[in-house]
Amino acid sequence: MPPMSGFVPIHPEGGAPVGGCRLTVVRMTPPSTVSAVVYSRNEADQLRDCLPLLADFDEVVVCDMGSTDDTTAVAAQHGARVVPVPDAPVVEEVRQRGLDAATSDWVLFVDADEHLPAGYRAALQPVLDGPADVAGVRVRYDNVAYGRMLEHSLQGSAKYALLRRGAAHYAEPALAHVPPVLDGRGVDAPASVPAIAHLNFRSVEQTTEKVLRYAANNPGRFTRLDDPVRLIRELLRSTVYSGAWRDGRAGFAVAALHTFGHLYGSLLEAERAGTLTADVPAKDARLLAAAEGGQRTGVSVRDGVRRLLRGRR
Repeated sequence: MPPMSGFVPIHPEGGAPVGGCRLTVVRMTPPSTVSAVVYSRNEADQLRDCLPLLADFDEVVVCDMGSTDDTTAVAAQHGARVVPVPDAPVVEEVRQRGLDAATSDWVLFVDADEHLPAGYRAALQPVLDGPADVAGVRVRYDNVAYGRMLEHSLQGSAKYALLRRGAAHYAEPALAHVPPVLDGRGVDAPASVPAIAHLNFRSVEQTTEKVLRYAANNPGRFTRLDDPVRLIRELLRSTVYSGAWRDGRAGFAVAALHTFGHLYGSLLEAERAGTLTADVPAKDARLLAAAEGGQRTGVSVRDGVRRLLRGRR
């Protein structure tokens, strides 16, 4: 008879087959599973758009950071398991809670304002079933600002959002935008895994609140912007030299608000260090004095030309 599905006929050692063949089970490794873990703090409106895009994951966990809106109800409506976690200024502080709560082989961290493209779960499967020594995968993102996709600024955005359970953890205390500790290799997701749309800049108020919160909770990250020359250089770098202006006013707004957050964090560190009473460095002071004198001269010339033109009329 033909071999049964999932079985292979083999001969016993040292002799003819018994009954024509011997059947033995070939154990097939089941495909790896993945949980989508979403964090929310009063983001029920974002969850309504995010959760339907996660329907084909093996498990969906919503980590509720003390929400007072309909977060838990929206999660339940979409079949997600709700896990209460402490509120925290930056989500990295409670990432480990979600990693511990998941039950699949892998965890994909998804922000409530992230939209996975169609077929994303299927595109992940070859990665999930890949080499066993891979502990984390850097996933790509496309950033959306105020309804406009950023095509020039913030390019190359990626983070370790896909982690193998048991092979990755978050150090304590966790800081904003600090990646997890991997017990194995970290790799970039292949081109076959599409970028996730991140609607992380939804309004000027929301962006400002976020950049100031992260700046206040990430000490030691910022280079000094505690004098006018450093601030002007950083503003030029972030808004002009970076090409952010190519994304129109939306790109400029994102760059300017990030510089604002950078300034805020830098000033907080200067305050903690007790350096806010210090003078501007002599070199910068000379440059600023020259710029101030040039501006005054320019204004005087302009006013003189205007008076001359008015006198001719």
